[in-house]
Amino acid sequence: MELELSKLWALVRRRLRDVAVFLTLSFWIAGFIIVSLWWITDIFLVFRWPKIAIGGLLFKLALLAVPLRIEPPGFVHRFLRFSLVAAHDYFPVNVVWEAEAKEYDEGPFVIGYEPHSVLPQGICMFSEHTEGLPKGLRNVRILASSAAFWEPVMRNMWWWWGVRPVSRECFATQLKKGRSVALCPGGVQECLFMQPGGEVVYLKKRKGFVRMALQHGAALVPCFAFGQSRQYKYCRIFLDWPKHVIPRASWSSFVRRIGYVPLLISGWMGTMMPKKVAMTIVVGRLIRLPKLEEPTNEQVEKYLEQFIAAVERLFDEHKAAAGHADTELTVY
Repeated sequence: MELELSKLWALVRRRLRDVAVFLTLSFWIAGFIIVSLWWITDIFLVFRWPKIAIGGLLFKLALLAVPLRIEPPGFVHRFLRFSLVAAHDYFPVNVVWEAEAKEYDEGPFVIGYEPHSVLPQGICMFSEHTEGLPKGLRNVRILASSAAFWEPVMRNMWWWWGVRPVSRECFATQLKKGRSVALCPGGVQECLFMQPGGEVVYLKKRKGFVRMALQHGAALVPCFAFGQSRQYKYCRIFLDWPKHVIPRASWSSFVRRIGYVPLLISGWMGTMMPKKVAMTIVVGRLIRLPKLEEPTNEQVEKYLEQFIAAVERLFDEHKAAAGHADTELTVY
């Protein structure tokens, strides 16, 4: 009898943990999308119920006035740590290090994480809340689109997670402090080119992150995440449906201005929860850079080509072991 009760209690605990994992991941994903829709809803309400719309806008502006640098409550710290545990439990995530841990000890580094896909969720492994990272990667700031910091409540959560706006000033400030940064160089532009069944990176015109690394003598760290692109089905508004309403070039310019691509997404059972697809994140060998206060375009191009070659090599050498042998990579 006691044995049966013990098994029953263990089952209940597992189910409760599954629910906690589901709710935790849903908070980050649904929170980002719901707050975005909140802005859009108020814009439409202006024409029908202007008082409600103006009230909603004023409320959001008041929330945006909450300082980012305030200390988070203790329960938020615990929630952030559990979010990483939840992610590992859900997907799961396998991290492959090409170099020995000691090679990542002396930073700062500029970590180039690819691909962006619908959401670059795996980049969160570089959060300061992740345990077991090499010494030089324990003080990393994740750089994200500035659009994320126009989201009430969520902007504070991102900040406490260690995320910062991907601006030139913020980039330089972190490197000057000796902190490493992690970003997706291809950014939201990759969402315009991604196709089901393949992998896409948008790097050939992305010189800014290489220039910043050269100016601060920071080594580049190429990373590739396998499996992330299979977590969602998606429909890009005005690209996938309805088609040919807006030229791709015009839509691309608009996307750069707003900082994200309007998407309809479908994950687990049609929800915004990502499908339970295993991820393999490969952290590549360092690309050492000299420190140059005013690097020339030729020097930037040289190291950008090295970074692109490293990303292609990571993909080709690890795709079979990651379970993606038949997948092809396209570099724009």
